[in-house]
Amino acid sequence: MGTAVLIVISLVIVFTLATPGDVFADLLQGASKQRIGNYDVEVTTDPKSPTVNTSPTKILIRIAGVNGDHPMDVPIMIRLMKDGDVLQTTNPIIVQSGHYTHEFAFTQPGRYILYIDLDDYTYSGEVLTFTFFINVSGSFDYLYIAVPSALVLAGTVSLLIFVKRKREKFKKPARQS
Repeated sequence: MGTAVLIVISLVIVFTLATPGDVFADLLQGASKQRIGNYDVEVTTDPKSPTVNTSPTKILIRIAGVNGDHPMDVPIMIRLMKDGDVLQTTNPIIVQSGHYTHEFAFTQPGRYILYIDLDDYTYSGEVLTFTFFINVSGSFDYLYIAVPSALVLAGTVSLLIFVKRKREKFKKPARQS
């Protein structure tokens, strides 16, 4: 019986040590980041540049402690605003492993404000508010970049053709001896 108890105790110790106390998840690529108190919060969107009238945009949120660990079971609420109007407020959400994905369909172009209210019951006992901006393009906003770029490209090509023809015209024929 002594050997069986020793084996059970050894297994309990091994499984206890093998279970991570802190979860470390990857960083979000190209995310906006804010630090308040003992928390780092990152936000990015998928697609990176949201546009109106497309499928819902994924808003990716990462919550970490300032030392890089991910606190477990962090309660947050999300508020999304545009031009002073509240478009969406969520019920409390429990972020279990440092990452949360929220979906929202943007219906108007412009600048939106995303507030993440984190209930810091562990350290300060206060609600910490993280603020992020999301710029949403209209369906034809790409024309403000594409049309001038195309005009510059066409002008450059035309100038090169003009200069080449002028050089050929003024080029003197070689003398024959």
